[in-house]
Amino acid sequence: MKTAVKKERFLLFFFIFLGILLTSLLLSLLLLRYIAIQQIKSSDALYNSYKIAAELRQTSSDLTRMARSYVITGEKKYRDYFNEIIAIRNGTSPRPRNYDQVYWDLIIGGTRPQPFGPPESLEKIMIKNNFTLSDFELLHSAEDRSNALGQVELQAMNMRDGKYDNGTGTYSIQGIPNLPQAIQLVFGEEYMKQKAAIMQPIQEFFSTVNARTQREYNTYSRWMSYDLVIAIILAFLSTIVMIISIVKALNSLSAATKENELLLLNILPASIAERLKHGEEQIADEFSQASVMFADIVGFTLMTASLGAKKIVPLLNSLFEEFDNLTEVYGVEKVKTIGDNYMAVAGVPIPNTEHAINLADYALAMLSKLDAFNIQHHSKIEMRIGMTFGPVVAGVIGHKKFIYDVWGDVVNVASRMESTSIPGKIQITEKMALLLEDSFIIEQREPIEVKGMGVLNNYFLLGRKAELAP
Repeated sequence: MKTAVKKERFLLFFFIFLGILLTSLLLSLLLLRYIAIQQIKSSDALYNSYKIAAELRQTSSDLTRMARSYVITGEKKYRDYFNEIIAIRNGTSPRPRNYDQVYWDLIIGGTRPQPFGPPESLEKIMIKNNFTLSDFELLHSAEDRSNALGQVELQAMNMRDGKYDNGTGTYSIQGIPNLPQAIQLVFGEEYMKQKAAIMQPIQEFFSTVNARTQREYNTYSRWMSYDLVIAIILAFLSTIVMIISIVKALNSLSAATKENELLLLNILPASIAERLKHGEEQIADEFSQASVMFADIVGFTLMTASLGAKKIVPLLNSLFEEFDNLTEVYGVEKVKTIGDNYMAVAGVPIPNTEHAINLADYALAMLSKLDAFNIQHHSKIEMRIGMTFGPVVAGVIGHKKFIYDVWGDVVNVASRMESTSIPGKIQITEKMALLLEDSFIIEQREPIEVKGMGVLNNYFLLGRKAELAP
């Protein structure tokens, strides 16, 4: 006894220690996952930053292209494109879903990509992506310079049309178009200097973001290296402790397995229990022919009220135990009991061509056993029994608590046969009577109306024919 207690304590210690190691390993792996997520977020932030800066650079280049194209050709579409680029960047026009470097190339080629999203300014996008103040200032500076250059481009386009600034930023003064000067404004050296000035803060932004991302990457890499070493050590220790724990637990598991097998055999047919043991998860079988029986104690409710629970439960248990013993004699499978109702089948789960005969013999044996039981216990218990046969489906339901059950119209019919039978009688359907008439004494009863089935010709099973009695 003391040795067993020591073994249990030793095993408990190892399992606790193993639990601590595995928990630590799990935490270590979660930390690795967290670091990986942070690296992904850092990469995403870098990508989004590049994307926003690239859009600012691209829109500046697109504005230059549209302004120059309008100045050279005078085609109105380029001026419209120019205005649309400004509106999208300022958030006053719907933003295309895939607003990338080739967008305006597709537009000029006659293809307008769809769809559009809600208006959203470039400044708002920067705020939404949680730009640092220094990053925001760099890109905002580049945008301001691009807007200033846009005014030069607007001046050149109006000059090409002979429109000039009235001093308020409105081009309302009509004059002579000056194409050479307009071309100079968008192709001259001063224009190129302003263009380069836009790119300077963008380049500085790229350098700053790259440096910050590299620092974050180095930090996360160090964390990951340390955590990997810890995870490997914990995994090694966990493996050693697990092996020792498994070796110590084998005897206990073996005993528990045998106990579980016995419990399983108490609630399931042996063949079904064997299938479950071999890993079959879903057990559902169809049987083209099987016999189903229901037996019910007459007046059980009144009997319970009269005798009380302490007397009626042992009495019922003793009676059903007698019935259970008979199942092994006649090759019948008990399915379940619901209160005082007893359900059994023949031909399930192992098909049997003599299922009807087996169940008929069993039902007769039940009545005989009930008579002997009443004499022994000085009781007056009566039963109604109903039977029929036909196709059924049988299988296991439940995961933690297994139940082997049978379904089909035959089950409902058998239940109706029992409920419409009379005490001390076995009522069977007409088709079952035809199947049993050669071996059993059958008596036709008056037609009765069965709920949901109409008026039926039913029969009573009275006993075996003398020359054929087993």
